[in-house]
Amino acid sequence: MKFNIILNYYNFCKNNNNLPFKNDIFYWLNKIFYKKNIKKIIITISIVEKKTIIKLNKKYLKISQPTNVLSFLLEKNFLKKELLGDIILCKEIIEYESFLEKKSLKSHWAHIIIHACLHLLKYDHKNIKETSLMQSKEIKILNLLGYKNPYF
Repeated sequence: MKFNIILNYYNFCKNNNNLPFKNDIFYWLNKIFYKKNIKKIIITISIVEKKTIIKLNKKYLKISQPTNVLSFLLEKNFLKKELLGDIILCKEIIEYESFLEKKSLKSHWAHIIIHACLHLLKYDHKNIKETSLMQSKEIKILNLLGYKNPYF
């Protein structure tokens, strides 16, 4: 099934270095949503600084600490086969994780965006079974993109 991806991509960071290219994100999104029963996907990806993600995490999840990504499924209309969601990424944390884990920054951006999109598709990691399923999906998509397993 052919599907249409509309990507709204915003950068709210003062430092514009090392951001993923919009074309790369489109490629990743195509791999993530390939063979899903969705005809139209509208995703807004915003890249923010740590102070912003802390405020958002506190407001929406009642957690007073930073995170690398937040995903919000705004609408999934099964009759029209549409998905609408927001993904908010913290540049500073993603860069720091990449450095700490000795991963290429591009592969880590891809991993975090894949992770966020899987949340939009209702995957989660609240228990061992869910975590295992979600991680195996992440690894499969990353392998399709030519990236290594991020968990080893």
